Amino acid sequence: MRKTLFAALLLTLASFCTLPVAAADIPAGKETIYSAPAIAGTWTSMGMPPVVIAANRAAGPASRLLIHLPQNLQKSGQADFALSHTIDNTWEAKDTKVTVTFTMTSENFGVLKMVGDKPDHHFELPLSRF
Repeated sequence: MRKTLFAALLLTLASFCTLPVAAADIPAGKETIYSAPAIAGTWTSMGMPPVVIAANRAAGPASRLLIHLPQNLQKSGQADFALSHTIDNTWEAKDTKVTVTFTMTSENFGVLKMVGDKPDHHFELPLSRF
């Protein structure tokens, strides 16, 4: 009986040791900055074909996110974009016709924005990893 009670207490104690850190324990203003390799993967939104994001091997200012858009999102006539890091978790590529921006908001969620050269050419697409 004592062995069973001890095992139960030990199991309970071990489960408390593995609890995730509460949001209140993280200091304010300490946002996680994701590197290009951490963002790389297959991203999708609402059952659409996936957006494929890859990362080059460079580090620092030469780091790039390589984005391949599915056919239904290729409104500018271009399927591939190389985004460079701007601030925090935002990556951007500017072209003569379009500006593409990807912002990572959490580990498995981001927002892809495309703004065209004409006033009504704009869309935002929330993406999640699968």
